[in-house]
Amino acid sequence: MNVVIVDDERPIMQLCMKVLELQGHTVEGFTRGEDAVARLVASPADLLVVDYKMPGLNGVEVIRRVRAARPDQRVVMITGHGTAEVVAEATEARVNGLLFKPFTPSELVEAAVAALKT
Repeated sequence: MNVVIVDDERPIMQLCMKVLELQGHTVEGFTRGEDAVARLVASPADLLVVDYKMPGLNGVEVIRRVRAARPDQRVVMITGHGTAEVVAEATEARVNGLLFKPFTPSELVEAAVAALKT
């Protein structure tokens, strides 16, 4: 599986990358939503894992821009903000999975696998 991970917090992005790489996946990480959008528009990935709250483009805007070019893009959104508003935005953005920080490595793997099955 080819995965793109976007989180402005580099340690979280790197941890997610390591977890999925250990599962045998090819993973690219970005700390800026704009860079991830450019990458995904140019070349598809099986899964996008994106943080909700980031400077510049937030996770929902990243999803919208990627899906404008790739409507079937599978997405897991991660967030430390488990509010009803965030859940509503994630639902409206048609994410395939929503993962609340802090999460365990196994929860990330489970969310990624489940997102590809939906």
